[in-house]
Amino acid sequence: MSWLWEYYNQIIAAVVYYAAVIAIAVPLTIRWRGPYVLISLYIASYVICQYLSPKLTVFTLMKGISWIVPGGNVPFVATVAIMDLIVVSWGLKLARQVIVAGFLTQVMLYLANALTYLTPDPFPGFEWKSYVYLTSARVAIASPIAYLIAELINAYLTWIFRGIPWKRTVYSDPIALTVDTLIFTPIAFYGVVSLDVLMEMIVGLSIIKVMLIPLNLLVIYVNRVLVEPRLVAA
Repeated sequence: MSWLWEYYNQIIAAVVYYAAVIAIAVPLTIRWRGPYVLISLYIASYVICQYLSPKLTVFTLMKGISWIVPGGNVPFVATVAIMDLIVVSWGLKLARQVIVAGFLTQVMLYLANALTYLTPDPFPGFEWKSYVYLTSARVAIASPIAYLIAELINAYLTWIFRGIPWKRTVYSDPIALTVDTLIFTPIAFYGVVSLDVLMEMIVGLSIIKVMLIPLNLLVIYVNRVLVEPRLVAA
């Protein structure tokens, strides 16, 4: 069965990650009747994807068709689904506040990485720190720029089509995810990988993000069936 992971690792990882998000968000949101859990999962997923993105991996669609993609792709796409729920259940104003909070989180992440990298080493053997902190710092520069633009677009389009679940996902998610890819990937990886690999990453990442949209629809359906009625009843 190892070939399943070799070929479809991003899809399998997405299913597991989304299942964890649903398992945490649904019961606690119903119990607390507030956006706190979704906001926490949203911010946490962004921080997680910063540290996973420098690890490049291979996604194979079928034999002979594969792409190099950043490892943080899955938690990032999950944030789009989470933001959809925040917009629909608690409005565009709160969504924009959460987006700004996420942006500031990325700024603080970059600052912390930079300061940690500059601290003196107590003894030789810390050469690895440049691969961890400098790469993550570059990703943390690229991510807030792409993030702010893409998420504001996503929140606005989600609000416009909030009454039609499938339409708000099918319209807003591909646009927001494509915008993020076109901004994030060149800033984060230009000069780190060859131009051919960079273009492959842009194409592959765009395709994978679109392929994960059905999982976003699943999250929205679960929210509509299990969560929204209980929030209204409250």
